[in-house]
Amino acid sequence: MEALRIVEEESGLTEWLRILDSTAFTMASRNQVPSGTTFNGGGGIWYHNGIVYFSTKGDNRVWAYETISGVLNIIYDQNSSCTPILSGVDNLTVSPAGDILVADDGCNLEIVVIGTDGVIAPVVHLVGHDNSEIKGPAFSPSCDRLYFSSQRGTKGFLNFWDNDSGITFEIQGPFFNI
Repeated sequence: MEALRIVEEESGLTEWLRILDSTAFTMASRNQVPSGTTFNGGGGIWYHNGIVYFSTKGDNRVWAYETISGVLNIIYDQNSSCTPILSGVDNLTVSPAGDILVADDGCNLEIVVIGTDGVIAPVVHLVGHDNSEIKGPAFSPSCDRLYFSSQRGTKGFLNFWDNDSGITFEIQGPFFNI
């Protein structure tokens, strides 16, 4: 097992550092490599065409790690975006065309697309599900349906332990070019 370290922030150059004992019970793996890079609240992760996309909820960022070059880039940062509409980045998926769909667990309850052309726009807005979160956006294998869930449905936090409150939605596409 290895831990990522950003070598050069400006260029996004990274390296991988070996974790000495990933089975250790006395020291967490993340503490075995103090020079490893930590991320603020990991959310969703998806692999597409040689790139690992992941989100960090604590700082509202979406990242792209290029597996061949070892370069890590921030592709969305709410604090510096010209379109700062994502306020609770979480789960994500990528369309066959390379568009990234990000579940927004902030107050908007939206699925937002970060397009390959740089456009950032909502594609789904969930109404009446206050105090819930959008979870697990995913495409069907033929990419003609988009699935996602409202974690707590319309009941919200009041019935947090009620296992029947979540709702899964299906939207028919196609979604080849969102």
